[in-house]
Order: sequence, then structure tokens, then C-alpha cells
Amino acid sequence: MKAAAPFLLIMCLLAGTQAWGFGPSVDSTQFDPSVLKIKEDDYLGKTVPNISMTDALGNTITLSKYAGKPFILSLIYYRCAQSCPVLNEGLATALKDVKLRLGEDYNVITLSFDGRETPADAQKFRKDLQIKMKSALPESFDKWVFAVTTDAEAKRFTDAIGYRYFYSTLDKVFVHPNVYIFLSPDGKVMGYLFGLYPLSMDVRLALIEAANGKVGKFPAASKIALACYSYDSRIGGYRINLVFLIEIAGFVGAFLTAVIVFLYARKLKKQRRAETLSP
Repeated sequence: MKAAAPFLLIMCLLAGTQAWGFGPSVDSTQFDPSVLKIKEDDYLGKTVPNISMTDALGNTITLSKYAGKPFILSLIYYRCAQSCPVLNEGLATALKDVKLRLGEDYNVITLSFDGRETPADAQKFRKDLQIKMKSALPESFDKWVFAVTTDAEAKRFTDAIGYRYFYSTLDKVFVHPNVYIFLSPDGKVMGYLFGLYPLSMDVRLALIEAANGKVGKFPAASKIALACYSYDSRIGGYRINLVFLIEIAGFVGAFLTAVIVFLYARKLKKQRRAETLSP
């Protein structure tokens, strides 16, 4: 198995089946998903711009409104039909068990990077999430902010955190990384957590470290999990990367076989030694 395989596929995640033509355009048949990889070292510790947003109720707010507490940002577009809803479902599931209080100990903002989306789109997305997750939602779900912003503000913000996304003219979808961004109480980037179903302990740790202004990176395991998916332009979305999984299975199988052979050989050696020493 090639050692680079997991990292070449880290950011190979796609959102949605319907979108408008905003942002840089690409032909997905020629698109290299590795360009979406966030260069964490370039952005960790940097202060994000205080962008203006509009929440699902139509209220104009700014990012600085949430200063004083660490917060999690989920960047998506609301008309996405695939990974964007899952990204928020996974976060909701994790937050239920973090043993921290949403709205009191930390904040969560889901923000659309598509400037053509409206508060109505945010409201519908929020309602759909609430219906689907039901009792799996964290307490004080009403404190979770769903917002939209302009194209200019979205670009200003995503440029500041190294988040790149493209509109595929061939597949009519946005291609973007699935990642949660953790910010400190004073609005600095503290960490990136990649994946669709984060562990509660990872989210809790990231929030605690963000609250303390501690910059951190997450274990490679969180990123490697994403490599199980690869983009298929024929279906306009991501499917399980069977080749990668077979490589992983082969590697694990070879390792286990080596361990078994080693233990068996060791056992035989002990038996022969015992036979040699016996009268």
C-alpha cells in the first residue's frame, strides 16, 4: 500500500447535487481534489475577519457577537443534498455527548459560502436537521446559529482560513472539504477537524483547547477516515473507495498474518527446546 494514499484522498469530499454557479469553476473529470487540502500551518493562530452574516430569522449579525466563548464553524451550502447535511448531523451527534453547554460554554455556527442562498434556505436546512435528528440533538439546539452571507464576505472569510471550494460546471455541484473549524474566544483559528462523524471526545478536546487559546492538530486517524470516499463523476457524488479499502484490508491482513506466524514460530521453538532438554 502506498503510504501517500490516505493523504492524497483526505479532501476528496463532495457536497450536493444542486447548486448555483458561484465561485471558481472546474471540470470534475480533470479536477485534482488534493488542491482542497487546507495547509493548517499557514492558518493556525491567525485571526479571522469579523464578517457580517444574516441568521435564519433574518437578523443581521457579526462574528464578533460570539466572542468570549470558543466556537465551531461548519461551512456548507444549504441546497446540498449529500455531505453538507451529514456534516451537521455528525456534529449534532457528537455535541450531544461533549458534556458542555451549547450557548453557554461554546457556540456553533453553520454558515453558507454560497452568496445566493437566503435566510429561508438556512431556516429550511435547520428544520430538516431538527426533524431528522429529533432526540439526538444537543440541548439548547436553539442556540445553534444557521446563517448566510454575501459572496464577498464568504470569500474574505474562507481566504483567511485556507478553505477552498469550487463549482463543478459538469456536475453542477460545489466541491469542498468537509471540516469543522474551531475558533478561540477572540476569533483565532485553533484547529481543523476533518470528517463527517467526529468523535465526541475529539470535539470536546478541541473546544477546551480553543477556550484556552491552544493551537492543535488532530490525529491522522480523523483524516484517514475520509480516504474511504472517492468522487465518481458518473453518479455526481462520492462513493466508498473500494480500492483503498482493499489496500487497507490487505495491509491489515498481512500484518495479522505476520503476527500469527511469529507467535506460532515462537511456540514451536519453545516446544523443540523443551523436547531437547527432556530426558
